[in-house]
Amino acid sequence: MQKNKIDLTQTQLFIDDTWIEDSVRIQRVFHQPKKMPHPILAPDRSYEEGCVAYGTILLRNNRFHLWYITWSRNSRLKVCYAVSEDGLNFTKPDLGIYEFEGSKKNNICLMLAETASIDNISVIEDTDDADWPLKAVFYQHVPGRKELNGLTVCRSKDGIYWEQNPGLVLPGYGDRTNAAATKINGKFVVLTRTPKNPYDCRMVWRLESEDLIHWSKPELILRPDIEDDSSLEIYSSTAFKYESLYLGFIERMHMRPDKLDSELIYSQDSYIWKRTWRRDSFIPWGLSGTFDNVWVSMPSNGPIDFKNNLWFYYSGRSAAHHVPYPLNYGAIGVSVLRRDGFASLFNTHGEGWLVTPPIRWPDKDLLINADPRRDLTSHPHCGHCQGSVQVEVRDAENRPLSGYGQNDCLPIRNTMDCFMSRAPVLWRKSKSMRKAAGQMVRLVFYLQDAHLYSFAAGDKNSKTQV
Repeated sequence: MQKNKIDLTQTQLFIDDTWIEDSVRIQRVFHQPKKMPHPILAPDRSYEEGCVAYGTILLRNNRFHLWYITWSRNSRLKVCYAVSEDGLNFTKPDLGIYEFEGSKKNNICLMLAETASIDNISVIEDTDDADWPLKAVFYQHVPGRKELNGLTVCRSKDGIYWEQNPGLVLPGYGDRTNAAATKINGKFVVLTRTPKNPYDCRMVWRLESEDLIHWSKPELILRPDIEDDSSLEIYSSTAFKYESLYLGFIERMHMRPDKLDSELIYSQDSYIWKRTWRRDSFIPWGLSGTFDNVWVSMPSNGPIDFKNNLWFYYSGRSAAHHVPYPLNYGAIGVSVLRRDGFASLFNTHGEGWLVTPPIRWPDKDLLINADPRRDLTSHPHCGHCQGSVQVEVRDAENRPLSGYGQNDCLPIRNTMDCFMSRAPVLWRKSKSMRKAAGQMVRLVFYLQDAHLYSFAAGDKNSKTQV
């Protein structure tokens, strides 16, 4: 990877060693979002014995729009719609589109004819198409008609009324599929299961298309490896762009016992994916008796950046496969992570430091996302809990630039200065990184009892910092 060609105005994360050329007394810490204790959407209609985020949630026009799958003993799987102003309190509007149990008073927005089912749906926001700004990919299953099973594409003007056009485009493809919620490099991307899997194990293939009709050949991108338990299978995967990286989640199906959780993955190009060395559950299972104690999976979209935090919606279930109602209960929850908060570099013993490889600095300030607390659960104003972050700027030969040494840097000690945000780094005499514009430099981050999440080139007075 050539550091001088990337866009430094996009936030650079510390999920791997890309930005670490040398370091001492630094450790990487992966963070889990904090869950709300109760679901934000639960089954409460006659046609909802369980509702799961095998769907998508998008923040459009200052409203949260949620498309989800629901099931019941008396009807096949279908897509329902809910909407919210604050992301927590959702309403299920009576859409009046499909009749169920003799009434159209329901929030069903997509249902197939007769006995056919929709197993999951991925809604795509297509900003290139003003007439049909929303597309969707879903899996349809028609009992007794194997040739009609597979991935189907539909489109909508408002997310409520859907036209099943162009229809079935990938016959035989998987019943657990996620399409990226936005285009990747100008193309629609689906992560799915191929009908010609030569392995006796679930894994993920990638396909892309410019028109949702003609698709590339499937490319295997994710499979279990020798570090996994031999009973583990990769049930599905998601992908989304986050600043300078592509991130996503794999659904890990644990066969013994039958449980499912999600693990963070990352990629530079959306083709070659890597797993973090910890391989922890991103959102842990709930305690016994909670709605998410057996099954935790993610929707097709990435997090919603809202109120200076990342909101992750997820499916929670109290059982996995072939467990009958009412034991198999499904609902949708939300968990919250600080912006850029996937992983941090942390020091808790003396002073630690890390040096980046040489990078060509643009005409911008240096912004960092950090938290100068050893214990992230301590009070933000707890003085004796706070550490510090300083930055030294060196030239390509690793020599400190005049006026940019560690002792010239104004240390960041106040948690509130950068709490949930990206704060500017300043040097004495008001020197900013703009004076290094065009130069090849190394950044040296000095940490003492502090967490460093990311850095970026930006404008210190810009309102977009937070």
